[in-house]
Amino acid sequence: MTLMSPRRVSLFVTLCIGAAMAQQAQAQEEKAKESSEDVTQLSDIQVTESPLGALGQEVTGTALGFSKPLVETPRSVSLVTTDQIDLFGVSSVNDLARIIPGVFTNTRRGYEGEIMVRGVPGDTYYRGMRRLNMQGHTRTVLGSMDSIEVVKGPPSPIFGMGRIGGYTNLSPKAGRAKVGGYLPDAEGFAQATIGSYDKNELEFGVGGPTEVMKKKGGYYVFGLIEDSGAFTDRVTVQQRYLQASLSVDNFIGPFRLETGTQYQRSKNKGQHLSRITQDVIDSGRYVLGQPLAPLDSNHDGRIGYVEMHQNSPVRGTVSAANQPLVQRWNWPKDPSGKYYDIGSFPKVAGIPVTMLSYLNAHPEINCQAATIMRGMAAGSPLPTSGQLPVGFVLNPCTTGYGTVDIRANPTLERDQDAKILLMYADLVWDVDPNFTVKNQLFFDNMDQHKVGDQPFAEFQNIYAIEDKLTATKRIPAEMLPSWASINLLGSVNFRYNYMDRKTSGGDQDFRNDATVNGGEFTGFSTFWTPADDASYATGYPYTNVNTTQFTESGVGLMMDADFWHGTNLVIGGRWDSVNARNTDYAAFNFTTGTSANPGAYQTGDQTADGRDSGTSWSASLSQKLPFGLHPYVTYARSSITLAGSSQQLANTVIDSKTGFIGEAELKEAGIKSSILHDRLFMTLAYFEQSRFDVTEPDDPSFGAEVSSSITKGWEFEAKFSPMKNLFVAAFATYKEMEYVDLPVSANLNIDARTLGFQDVLDPVTGAVLYPAEAFLYGGRPALVMPGELSSKYGKLTTNPNTQLGLNANYDLPRGVGVNISTNWFSKADTGRLQNVTLPSVFLLNAGATYQTGGLHLRLSGYNLLDKRWFKARTGYTTGDIVNPQPDRSWQLTAKYDF
Repeated sequence: MTLMSPRRVSLFVTLCIGAAMAQQAQAQEEKAKESSEDVTQLSDIQVTESPLGALGQEVTGTALGFSKPLVETPRSVSLVTTDQIDLFGVSSVNDLARIIPGVFTNTRRGYEGEIMVRGVPGDTYYRGMRRLNMQGHTRTVLGSMDSIEVVKGPPSPIFGMGRIGGYTNLSPKAGRAKVGGYLPDAEGFAQATIGSYDKNELEFGVGGPTEVMKKKGGYYVFGLIEDSGAFTDRVTVQQRYLQASLSVDNFIGPFRLETGTQYQRSKNKGQHLSRITQDVIDSGRYVLGQPLAPLDSNHDGRIGYVEMHQNSPVRGTVSAANQPLVQRWNWPKDPSGKYYDIGSFPKVAGIPVTMLSYLNAHPEINCQAATIMRGMAAGSPLPTSGQLPVGFVLNPCTTGYGTVDIRANPTLERDQDAKILLMYADLVWDVDPNFTVKNQLFFDNMDQHKVGDQPFAEFQNIYAIEDKLTATKRIPAEMLPSWASINLLGSVNFRYNYMDRKTSGGDQDFRNDATVNGGEFTGFSTFWTPADDASYATGYPYTNVNTTQFTESGVGLMMDADFWHGTNLVIGGRWDSVNARNTDYAAFNFTTGTSANPGAYQTGDQTADGRDSGTSWSASLSQKLPFGLHPYVTYARSSITLAGSSQQLANTVIDSKTGFIGEAELKEAGIKSSILHDRLFMTLAYFEQSRFDVTEPDDPSFGAEVSSSITKGWEFEAKFSPMKNLFVAAFATYKEMEYVDLPVSANLNIDARTLGFQDVLDPVTGAVLYPAEAFLYGGRPALVMPGELSSKYGKLTTNPNTQLGLNANYDLPRGVGVNISTNWFSKADTGRLQNVTLPSVFLLNAGATYQTGGLHLRLSGYNLLDKRWFKARTGYTTGDIVNPQPDRSWQLTAKYDF
């Protein structure tokens, strides 16, 4: 834990000076609030009978498109209010797992990854419009939101195509309340947060009434500035965030204008801990060592593409599986022709022939381990190429066991920069609640890049433009029998998606020793990237340059019908058409040639054009029973464009025989209850969701960001507010996930010990001089899993199957409050081969609040039991990369309302 610096003290005290003015400001606010007929409390200043309620009668319009109380919504939905965001310190998607069942996020280069809902990547919506995938480049600033809804399962047919697991809808702080009305005067807040790991953050918000062309309106502006450190060493986090909204009544005829923007600039440094073994997780014992062969032969401080081939040559023809630092191994079979199980591969004595030759040619490498290894026979598990390049092995004179500081950062990306711009403009006609019309125009853009000291670099610009027209109509009562009421909803949308990207090389995460100067890169592990030198002779050329464009057009219709004053049927469907085009521009082909003359520049572009269509539909039936019970069943099928994380549709996906629109299925049954005068809300749901369109042998999802999987599980959530000053919420979720049983091969990360390499031992003492893993830590090895084993090793791993949570807040007299948050996450394997298991963990967080007038203070403690815990990296094939999570830490926040 870090101490409070003078700069932080000054920042904190500056905000607290306003405390003396608090009582006077509060009196003025109360007087102003009483002076207007349509006074409405907005955003973080909202006051209700149960401030943390969010109980069964809270209304959601996100789950199905119709505004319905949570207890009557036939889907598993979790709602987080502004008060919960504030009191429980929800500032990023990492925090959602503490308070919402079925939600988790792994990490991508140490930054928060995408929101996983029910174990698979979920969508993010902003005011009901689908956002681009954040890709772990930047933080989602949840403090700028008025509410957060997490809906499990695919989106309503009204919202368009979407992912199977679920989605999050973010509602930003706005100048107009959901119930209509504007503030009589400007008001807002200023907030400062300091904390462990040099946390420094400022926020502000201001909103109030306005007039545009003599028409009544309201505005709200939110801003954030962050200059912080991180739990991981050598990492800084910078955020610049501005969000603004404007509402104007009768802007065009009876249509209200709702418009706004969000701009974010995020600068970060990528991070994670590599060379992961079970020993590292359990005890911190780490395999030390630098690579044996120096690849930087021209001594310019970085390794170039040609140098890599010259100094770690491959045998035969270069290919994707035969690279100086990338090799693949076939899955071994026993004498009867049966595949060995993981963990029982045959051991092969000796050391790689290339390593033996290098040691014999360099007698200056002089230590006990080197001497012993020179006397060993050549031999090792051979890759498919027939020879292990010498760049894979570590130097025996620097290799052994040591203890690693889990805050070390051996994979630092020195520049990870994202600029995000979002804009929207809605025209809304809702004067007549029986007939409403809304047209939403939405623009989302991400311009981002990351550059490190490994050969990988990426520059990409992505944007989407969408227009959606939605209309609702309540059928007049006189046209229906007395026991029925019907609402209809129709939607038409058009979305244009664009992506251009250029990338290079790949990550060599294991070459760097995390124990050397905190993981600082050395001449053995620092590479050129095309951002620094894109030349063939001395640098590293771009290997992928491509552009994807696709349009999505759809139409949907839904009906919400009540029968006999207790039975509800919600049914709807949609049809979508997608036109796609991808061009892979002529770049550098690294999968051809020989080590004497590796690679070649391509001479022509390759383009794929295609069209596909899909249907989506859902049906839900629920029944209102005595004692506040609402059982329901839901069946839904959803379509989704099989794009990658950067919105790319690869040529192979567009040309796929099965098309590039995937289909998913949801089966859900549950029961909800709101009792004790709506002070206790409970929901229990069983679900089964899957991709059901997967066929042999062509499954385009393996190149997309949509898993071909089936998930079964259940969720429970309860919220209880027995009195105005007490709120308690608890949840439990369990799931089992596996790939759809397809005989499709895959390349999975593997370590040398599992492949059959052996430790080198001291012949006298038997001590380990050279750990088996060190034979491959200079490169990136992969095991080719045959299709016959895809079902045996078909579990989707990386996030825990069981999650438990308990959150409580109690307000004491004199403005004091306390809150507590506990979570238990079950163990999780880090990759599909399940070689490394992250242990279960119990986390305890607690905080105290104090309010006097307009001044609010919050002290929060996280991981108070100081548990050692980890998260796996995003993806199911990178089982030897994890992110250590923060130990005991604290945050102090001072907020002043004015």
